[in-house]
Amino acid sequence: MVRAEIGGKLMASTAVRGAHAGPEAVPVRVKDPTVPTNPWSPPLDRPGLRDLLNAVRAWEPVDWDAVFDDLDMVLNEEVSHHAAGARAGRPGAAVPSYDEADELAQRFRGALMQLVNRGLRDDATKKYPDIGDLIEKARAVRSEELPGDELQALALLRKLGRATLDLAERLEETGIVRGLIEC
Repeated sequence: MVRAEIGGKLMASTAVRGAHAGPEAVPVRVKDPTVPTNPWSPPLDRPGLRDLLNAVRAWEPVDWDAVFDDLDMVLNEEVSHHAAGARAGRPGAAVPSYDEADELAQRFRGALMQLVNRGLRDDATKKYPDIGDLIEKARAVRSEELPGDELQALALLRKLGRATLDLAERLEETGIVRGLIEC
């Protein structure tokens, strides 16, 4: 039995090794007042966790066929990187309505977000500095608001489309993503 005085109180500790052996003394560790002990707290509070769960539930995977159809349309069908070809009945470089432009912009932004996250997750910026430049360009164009003017909206869609295509092609070339670009 070990006896120690902690804070004016007498503490004792006894350990038993087995049924055949007698009690063995176990040292009592006195708390070091210089070592802070903070209780663990979760990284998010209840509303934050609820918001995160709702975001995960609302997440939809990128429809790459639709993205490449949109690229064909917005970039004047100068690219055809998938088997489906351009969307039927839609002329290349047609000025989309504002609602359609907003839908296209959101699809490009979602694709860019996924590509940027994939490049960052795989440390592509350290291995390939040009991918870092493409990621910065993608982040900048992704944050731009869709203008109300149809021609300016088309210009932004072309910038979003070009950033999406350039980043997808470069990540495909380096092997970070596979199967997006069909030649």
